[in-house]
Amino acid sequence: MTANFYQTIDVNKSLMDIEKEIRKYWEDNKIIENILHKSRNLKQYTFLEGPPTANGRPHVGHLMTRTVKDTVMRYKYMSGYDIGRRTGGWDCHGLPVELEAEKHFGFNTKKEIEDFGIEKFNEYCRNSVFTYIDEWNAIDSEIGYWIDEKDSYVTLRNDYMESEWYALKKLFEDKMLVKDYKIVPYCPRCGTSLSSHEVAQGYKNTDDTSVYVKFRVKNSMNRYLIAWTTTPWTLPSNELLVVNKDLEYTLVSDDGNEYYVLSDMVQSLFKNPKVLKTMKGSDLVGIRYDQLMSFLHVGKNALQVVAGDFVTAEDGTGIVHAAPAFGADDFDIAKQYNIDLVNPVDSEGKFDNSVPWKNKFVMDANSEIIGYLKENKLLFKSQKIKHTYPFCYRCGTKLLYYPLDAWFIRVSTIRDLLKKNNDRVNWYPEYLKYGRFGNFLDDAKDWALSRNRYWGTPLPIWRCANEHYLAIGSREDLEKYGGNIPDDLHRPFIDNVKLKCPVCSEPMSREPYVIDTWFDSGSASYAAMHYPFNKNFNTENIPVDFITEAIDQTRGWFYTLHVIASLLFGRNAYKNVMSMSFILDEKGQKMSKSKGNFVTASQFISMYGADPARLFFYTGAPWNSKSIDKKLINDTSRKVFGTLSNVYSFFASNANLDGFVFKELEAPKNLLDKWILSRLNTTIENVTKNMDEFDMHIALRNLMDLINDFSNYYLRLSRKRFWEGELDEEKRKAYETLYYTLINILKMLAPLAPFYSDYMYQKLSGPEKTIHSEKYPSPDSSYIYTDLEKEFKYAISMMELSRRARQESNIKGRQVVNDILIYSDVKLNQSILDIISPELNAREIKFIPFDGRPVKVTLKPIFSKVAPILRGDTNRFAEYLSGGEIYSELKNTGKIIYGGNEFTEEFLEIHEEPYPEYAFASDEKTGISVFINKNIDTDLLLAGYAREIIRRIQIMRKDLNLEYSANIKTTINAVGDIRKSIDKFKDLIQKETLSKSIEFSSSSDGKTWEIDGENVQIRIIPVN
Repeated sequence: MTANFYQTIDVNKSLMDIEKEIRKYWEDNKIIENILHKSRNLKQYTFLEGPPTANGRPHVGHLMTRTVKDTVMRYKYMSGYDIGRRTGGWDCHGLPVELEAEKHFGFNTKKEIEDFGIEKFNEYCRNSVFTYIDEWNAIDSEIGYWIDEKDSYVTLRNDYMESEWYALKKLFEDKMLVKDYKIVPYCPRCGTSLSSHEVAQGYKNTDDTSVYVKFRVKNSMNRYLIAWTTTPWTLPSNELLVVNKDLEYTLVSDDGNEYYVLSDMVQSLFKNPKVLKTMKGSDLVGIRYDQLMSFLHVGKNALQVVAGDFVTAEDGTGIVHAAPAFGADDFDIAKQYNIDLVNPVDSEGKFDNSVPWKNKFVMDANSEIIGYLKENKLLFKSQKIKHTYPFCYRCGTKLLYYPLDAWFIRVSTIRDLLKKNNDRVNWYPEYLKYGRFGNFLDDAKDWALSRNRYWGTPLPIWRCANEHYLAIGSREDLEKYGGNIPDDLHRPFIDNVKLKCPVCSEPMSREPYVIDTWFDSGSASYAAMHYPFNKNFNTENIPVDFITEAIDQTRGWFYTLHVIASLLFGRNAYKNVMSMSFILDEKGQKMSKSKGNFVTASQFISMYGADPARLFFYTGAPWNSKSIDKKLINDTSRKVFGTLSNVYSFFASNANLDGFVFKELEAPKNLLDKWILSRLNTTIENVTKNMDEFDMHIALRNLMDLINDFSNYYLRLSRKRFWEGELDEEKRKAYETLYYTLINILKMLAPLAPFYSDYMYQKLSGPEKTIHSEKYPSPDSSYIYTDLEKEFKYAISMMELSRRARQESNIKGRQVVNDILIYSDVKLNQSILDIISPELNAREIKFIPFDGRPVKVTLKPIFSKVAPILRGDTNRFAEYLSGGEIYSELKNTGKIIYGGNEFTEEFLEIHEEPYPEYAFASDEKTGISVFINKNIDTDLLLAGYAREIIRRIQIMRKDLNLEYSANIKTTINAVGDIRKSIDKFKDLIQKETLSKSIEFSSSSDGKTWEIDGENVQIRIIPVN
């Protein structure tokens, strides 16, 4: 048995140094590699990485998502699962990458890209997506995110895209992927359409001018229909006015003109209206009106009032201006009436030469169009409004709704399946399930899949001159239909592949689109495994067990994963999903580079360290925003890591001195040991439950409560057991309890704080081991004593109330007092009272009944409640309440009877004031009140001075970094009552401070301390 089996530690060693040491230990011993790749033939728990794009630097929000992912995987691994698909992933395509490339080259239009060359442009995009890959990998290492980077899935690889081609071919053959001419959200800056889930991410509040426009009824001089719009630029393309057939409309006369408007809007639109008649919207259907602006030719069925269910009474006039080229509802209703579109806007969002505002961006022309309306007396009124409007979530340009030939996935036809599959998913937080996410499914729109861009997965559809279409589902299909297989499946190489039409034998060219990059990331559940070409993977592995990303992915990656899995496999893509909110700056503001408050992941770790950062992310629910809080981070670190280091240091020092080495835990008899083991196993139960339910923040709170009880109460109350006597059975069991509790706390902490927990574990268990291969603790019910935990909870409350009462009355904790009176519904077992008595530090501790509390109680009636009942007798009731026994009656019976009336506490003001000779504190939760006698006699004063001396010597021992078991020689220069105190309590001081001797000296050598206004010099010297 080695005397120094447990390594001593420097309790002041920085957490960053600990992390650096453990990181090297993991690397040298191939710990991560072994855990990632070694199968234990256990049940699998599958994970799926949400792929970031590495053309941007990781920020503090990425740290949080990676921390949560890592915590879940570590916990499940320790809980007896092999982690499936513990690999990284990279999202490589799409507008974010193209926009960075455009910025690099200074391009502003698609023509500039095509003149430069798609091949060179895409080559730059390919290289740029990994600009910060090394920083991402370094951050993963620094935060302790154990993920297989070498086997990461990459969406630009041919294998990945081939799997997507397989899926798109299947959708095409199932008639779920179709080409159509529709009104789609369109970014004129990027020159491409957006899907509904992309649009959902770009809404902003904006100020726009809305106009009320006068459409003159055909063949009338002064009768108008008033329509309202927030997009004046669409007015030249007006072809219909739409009403709701069931709403009530009014024809009013005002200023010599007549107007049709919604009846509810009459008073707000007109000053002195004269109502001519009212009618239903259905009565207006068929009315013809003059073209508002005669620049564009419209068909014979245009320029009439029609009915539409989308018209509501909430905004405007109840009459909607319809420009079918720029609105989905308008487009649909125009089809019903066989009306052709009129579209004077080009693909860059500029007017063509058919209107006076040629080459002007449509929204920049609004003011001129309003001027035209004014000039032609067609403007009823205009006003500024604040409303939400969709912007391109990538480049920030206002979107248009624009007619395009595009490829769509018919998502709207599977809404019921999407909702049914959502029922199978556990959402964290739960309110997203049928809220933000569920609402989006209720109105799931067809997915505008095709993009008229360059850097993306090419749409695998070929077309011949006879309008025959062929979907390609693999590289093998290319050869099958007469094409070659390019080394790179991207544009422009795939554009050069010509196929032979299987119907008419004519040559076929590929449809010139790439697909929405969200289809890339949304295909990760199968394409990351090269399904169906990889025969080692089958769809039984779908759904995966867990995914998580930030809140903005609720209608992004979470949605596309869900849709694609439902389309292809008829099931949900994931079983559990957590949506995380944002990390804000110290002022609670959202971080951005433009504000200058952006914090990179690297900066955050450099400021605080990995484990403190990880714990900070769990100081509240991950789905609630949290502001960076330096004090909170440091306090949490101190309470967890600082406390556990001190506990270990105490254990190691004493265990080495006594030659103790842990072998097994034997059932203890000591009440303190039984209590802390009960607290440990109850905490294991609670932490396991909360980790299983992804409430890691509550699990951390459970752990911190246990650490506090372990250090501040168990160890504080047990110190003498470790310091005194030989290593007998009682002392051995105390060591076993201390060791067992500490190592199980570390195991529970391991998924949350992997560096520190492994560092301390190795000190307890020896080198060449890692806590991350250990089994997660399981609760042992035989050690749980619920009643004992409850009693100790009350005991701790009494200790804390005593401390608070002393603090408020300036009575030092080390000052012995004459007596402490305790009122409590629960009377402590005498053996527990004996344990806490030294902490209460009183000659006598008494439990008292309610009536025995040293308080003066004043009762007064609440006159506003009592007077209506007693009327003139109210003042006499107030005098009656001053009687001595009245309060006891109230407490015993819950009421006071006076004049035949019953009065409960709600009728009374109750004021309690302790007697002046007592300090007082109480706790509403436990119902405990503590009263401390403030009268201190000479003997008590001397006892208090002795404890002050003990405290000063213990501080000096700590400053010298002495082992807990190291002996010292003490010399003191003191006079008066302090010297008397030392004389009287010399044996106690020696025992408490491990002083072999205490001598008096008149020398001023040593450290000077001020005790109760007197200077005392103390010198200590370590001795063998």
